[in-house]
Amino acid sequence: MQLVVLATMIAVASAIGNLRVNLGDFPMQNPDLFGGDMLGVDVTDRNVVPEPHLRWSGNKVPYVIDPAITRYTGLILKAMDDYHKKTCVRFVPRTVETNYIRIFPGQGCYSNVGMIGGQQPVSLGQGCMFVGTIVHELGHALGFYHEQNRSDRDQYLIIYWQNIQQGMDTQFFLLQPHQNLLLDEFDYNSIMLYGNTAFSKDGRSLTMVAKTGVALYETYDKPGLSRSDIIRVKKMYNC
Repeated sequence: MQLVVLATMIAVASAIGNLRVNLGDFPMQNPDLFGGDMLGVDVTDRNVVPEPHLRWSGNKVPYVIDPAITRYTGLILKAMDDYHKKTCVRFVPRTVETNYIRIFPGQGCYSNVGMIGGQQPVSLGQGCMFVGTIVHELGHALGFYHEQNRSDRDQYLIIYWQNIQQGMDTQFFLLQPHQNLLLDEFDYNSIMLYGNTAFSKDGRSLTMVAKTGVALYETYDKPGLSRSDIIRVKKMYNC
């Protein structure tokens, strides 16, 4: 078990060390990460069924806030409180817990998906300090992937492949039905859904649009969890 945890920590450290791209105004669109902000996910092996061992024990997520980011503690706690008020999940200050998240100012916004064991990073770097964005990254830490990768995505979204940055089309690959657990209907307001121009080749061209015609907003423009997000968290964590 110790060897597995050590190997995981080394892999995570290696992945973090390789994040060298300048993200500029797109801190959630790192080409080195699946979906732009999910650490430790192999694009060729996207098994995203939320296995019990990937969930946080007792619905509690211990956390540590890096001293370099404490001036944003109020904002981080506000994002956590969105989960506290609407679900049974609780983010609690770490004491002696082995498994916990460390919130720090890395390069861009990113997180592992689910509880991987030991210390795991949640990066809130430049451009990430919005309540909606923080709620999104905490959603990854709880075990949730992006809405735009759902196996039923094409029933709800139109993808304009020609407008996607070169080499970034993998960010829009569909999960297979056996690779994801759909806990509720597709939600255009989900905090886990990116905006209309995500991974756009010029930052302006539309890459995905809703078949209903509604606008798709970026996470920083959203107040927090949507109705469906709340249902999913409750179902995953048996609230």
